[in-house]
Amino acid sequence: MNKFLIFTILTLFSFSCSYKPLYKKNALFSKYDIAIKIKSDGKYEDNVSVVKSILQKHFKHKSSKPSNLKLIIAIKRSISDLGINKNLFTKGKSINYNLNYSFYDKKGLLTSGRLTGKTSYNIGENTYSNIVYKEDASKKLLSSLSQNLANIITAMDFKRTISP
Repeated sequence: MNKFLIFTILTLFSFSCSYKPLYKKNALFSKYDIAIKIKSDGKYEDNVSVVKSILQKHFKHKSSKPSNLKLIIAIKRSISDLGINKNLFTKGKSINYNLNYSFYDKKGLLTSGRLTGKTSYNIGENTYSNIVYKEDASKKLLSSLSQNLANIITAMDFKRTISP
């Protein structure tokens, strides 16, 4: 009886895993190299390098073959006042990022879309801390947006076959 109980418990735990990943790694994207091109309006901190490094982490592999797959991203940033003063010396600002993306293969456009994100940060009397707050908020928002973009492209079901 004791052996039967242990055997049933072990089989239940070993065969009944309820976790399934939402985004699977697509075998096509791991085989072929994807050229990532990022365009930006102005010279923002290091936003282009943050987005490119996160996307390369998802799409670039050592054993990738050269291909005609291209991901083109346009980054637009706008900053506005929140109109809220935290105290006498600090006020809030809002950063909005728009990422317009297009994914191409040899035949043409596969998909395109737009991701938007918004975050806020505080402005005070210290100029150095203002720069640090702004860069930190930008990096966090852009890393989240680029992670979402990588997940969207990886999980997308294209209407036609992809020809790298």
